[in-house]
Order: sequence, then C-alpha cells, then structure tokens
Amino acid sequence: MARLSIEGIVDEALALIDSGDTFSMRALGKRLGVAAPSLYYHVGGLDHLVDLIRDRMVRDFPPPAPDDGRPWREELEAILRSMRAGYAAHPRLVALLVGTPITSEMVLGIYERMAASLDAAGFAPHAVSVYLEALDSFALGIALERAAPSEVWRTSPATGALAAASSAWTDADARLDAAFEMGLQALLDAIDRASRA
Repeated sequence: MARLSIEGIVDEALALIDSGDTFSMRALGKRLGVAAPSLYYHVGGLDHLVDLIRDRMVRDFPPPAPDDGRPWREELEAILRSMRAGYAAHPRLVALLVGTPITSEMVLGIYERMAASLDAAGFAPHAVSVYLEALDSFALGIALERAAPSEVWRTSPATGALAAASSAWTDADARLDAAFEMGLQALLDAIDRASRA
C-alpha cells in the first residue's frame, strides 16, 4: 500500500484535476494506488479536500502582505491578481471550487481583507457583498477560459467582424491577459464611481 500524506494527496488531486480526467475520490485513490476509503483517514471528505487545495493555492500564489495603509483599490487589485495567478495555473479546478462552500481559514481571511478594505472606504455591507461577488465571478470566469480551446470562435466562412476578431490574436494567453486587465480595471472603475455617487 502506498504511504499517504495530506501534501501528497493534494499534489495528486491537483494533477488529476489538471489532467482533465473526471475527478472523484475513487479516481484519486486509484491514482495514489489505494482504495478510496483509505483517503478518509487523511481528509474528511471532498469538501475538506477542496479546502486543502484552496490552502495550497494561497500558499503557492499568496496575496501581498496586509497593509492597513493600502487604498482599497490597490488592495483589491493586488489580491485579484494573486487569485487569478492561482486559477490560471489550474483552470480546471474552478468548477470544483465553485461547487464547494469555503471553510478554509486562509481563504476566508483573504475575503475578509477585501471586505474590510471596502468597508473602511465607506461602502455599505450590501454593496460590499455585490462587489465581492462580481470580482470573484470575474476572476473565476477568466480562469475558466484558460481551459477553453485556443480558438474560441470557429467561424465558417472565415469572413466578417467575428472572424477578424478571432484571428487578431495568435496567442490565446495574451488575449486572456488583455481581457483580465480590461475587465479588472472596468470593475474597479465601476466600484470607484459608486463611491463618489
């Protein structure tokens, strides 16, 4: 029987997710050379495993250290960039993340930093909730695009405005980088405008 550790389980879980194969505790056990029930001696179930993966993502792609003097916009931008880096490294993880409640203290701490930054800037709680949802959805959605085919729009015949837009970028990652920058700034600009309304 293979010797299991939490770090080894998380390593193999990420490798299985990244492979694009169907993720399940049974498939993970097979990959590790053990029966699925053996995993439960180390992880409390799928939700617990997902939180362990979230913790790994925070360790591998940490946000900048907290700074009470950092303006809310810079704080959110810095955190979103670290989140995006982690999601971009493991885009197939996104579907598993959105289907599992967050209980990881590390991850909840990052969301608390974002909420506290907006709260300190004077935003009402209902607005903070909407802004966090919009920013999180944007970061997850951009990451999910990394798992999409590089040719997003397959036009036939290859004429017209959509065909021209599709062929304008030969590097899909560069296109996604540009989309992230545009979208992030647009969202932050919208929040900034709301603060002055």
